[in-house]
Amino acid sequence: MEKNRKLMKNLVDISVMVTQSTNFFEIKDKIVDKMLEVIEPTKACINLFYNNDFEYAYLVCSATLDYVPKAFPKNCEIGTKLNFDQAYPEYIHEAVRDKKIIYIEDIFENPKAVDERELANMEGYKGRIVFPLVLNYKVIGFMTCFLTEEDSIEELDITFISSIVSLISLSIEITMENEHTRDLIGKLRESISNINDVTAKLYLNNDVNQFMEDLNTQAKNLTKSNEAFIVIDDLNYDYKIFSTLKNRNRKKIDFQKILSELRDYNEDGNYENNPNLELLKDLKVDNYIYYKLKEGNELVGCILCSNSKGYTEDDFNILELISKQVILGMQLYKYNQAETKHKLIANELNILNKQQKLIMNESEMNLNNDKDLYFYHRPATVIGGDFYHAQAINEDKVAYIIADVMGHGIVSNYIVAMIKGSFKTLCYNYKSASEIMNKLNQILYDEFDKMGVFTTCIVAIVDTKNNTLDISNAGHYCPIIIDNFGRLISAESEMCKKNIPLGVLEDVSYKQVTIPIKDISMICMYTDGVIEIKNKNKEEFGIQRFESFLLKNYTLKKDDFISALKNELEQFVSKRNFDDDILIVCLSNK
Repeated sequence: MEKNRKLMKNLVDISVMVTQSTNFFEIKDKIVDKMLEVIEPTKACINLFYNNDFEYAYLVCSATLDYVPKAFPKNCEIGTKLNFDQAYPEYIHEAVRDKKIIYIEDIFENPKAVDERELANMEGYKGRIVFPLVLNYKVIGFMTCFLTEEDSIEELDITFISSIVSLISLSIEITMENEHTRDLIGKLRESISNINDVTAKLYLNNDVNQFMEDLNTQAKNLTKSNEAFIVIDDLNYDYKIFSTLKNRNRKKIDFQKILSELRDYNEDGNYENNPNLELLKDLKVDNYIYYKLKEGNELVGCILCSNSKGYTEDDFNILELISKQVILGMQLYKYNQAETKHKLIANELNILNKQQKLIMNESEMNLNNDKDLYFYHRPATVIGGDFYHAQAINEDKVAYIIADVMGHGIVSNYIVAMIKGSFKTLCYNYKSASEIMNKLNQILYDEFDKMGVFTTCIVAIVDTKNNTLDISNAGHYCPIIIDNFGRLISAESEMCKKNIPLGVLEDVSYKQVTIPIKDISMICMYTDGVIEIKNKNKEEFGIQRFESFLLKNYTLKKDDFISALKNELEQFVSKRNFDDDILIVCLSNK
């Protein structure tokens, strides 16, 4: 939302610059700087052709570049004169020839940019976007934006830059000496002021329908037309027509047919004072002007005005400007809607996250016989799919469960809630780990089967009076066990039969094993996230590293152990966010 406000503010500021200046060359650097304040590309430059001569391109704006101005110093008043064929790669020629935006994401992989790689290394960029400057149907130059490895760009940014490019073209038009410059400036000032007011309303009210109606009215009034139409044919917005008519009884226009025909036209817009368009012959249209609405290179609609005293290049330029605002408004609306939705979801997820933490925090216990039961949990997203819960059965026995639910987010949280509720109830009615596991599968199978999910888990019951731990395993990793002499004890084979995860088969029998824990210092259960995290060399942390860590630190108290674990994992991965949930549950001596 904040970025959208900055985009709109800077667009207004650049609009004011353009309409208050009669000399493009005095404001060109300010325009580029203002544009780069709010989008990711950190560099941009403008190149112009003069007198329809495409043999040479003049680099008139290179203030944001580092290497280029040194390699190609200014050699005339109007810029640095460069041979267009020799100095510019193939894709820039294509953008100029076809009047279209071209985005090369990776200069070093795209064959169209092979001749540019040395320059890209010197200037420090990886990607480049070309925006043709079009005036009166002719390309008068182009602007390119440079992206480094760290930069990113969205569709909204590209639309914003397209709007700036239109303003640059208009500024160049104002700068060119012609007999109606003063009238043009007045028209442009009026149009930009009105368009900015309409766009500000969209921001305040978030009413995209009113925004379209207002812009349509502006298009009619500014081109002195009797009627105007904005037609949107976009999957995210649906097919819709906004119209401003003086004659409400006029024959209906088949806009879908017109859009279909416009797709075959190469130009972005046109006007005809003596039309011969087949579709308009019977519609009482004396003249018309249109401009396509495009997101990138995709046609999503058009603005069509008709029946004025006669259309001019000024009207065409105004309609082009309005079309850019329509596209920008549509995208801002979509982004705002998506952002509102994401905020609602994020709020729900944060509530669920707090609930999940409360559930787990209740499960840290000081047990009889100098035993501690504690855990470390680090979800990959706001809501994780890993889960742990402990439930006292009596003063000597505590049952606990560790589960790795498939997926993350709200669905996994729903599954976690089901497991937690079922487990808690079963602990009051069944006294063995295998009984609890079997009943869990029976209760959860139907729901899991409908949702197409499953979970691995271990149910354990620690008996502090008899110094035993009963374990029933449903497809989970076996625990790591360290005795009082600091030796690893294997829990594989007969001591820990995995069986299959919960929710896969309805008729399955889960067994249990009993482990004597009198001479055991730590039993560590974990989910796969801890051993599958990878460093920058794509090496997994792995079971051996994890076992080595446990052997070095198993005698530490709870807080010191968890602190050491965090440091170990963060040093290995060297990043803040992990790709999977991490959950470790330890039963240890105090």
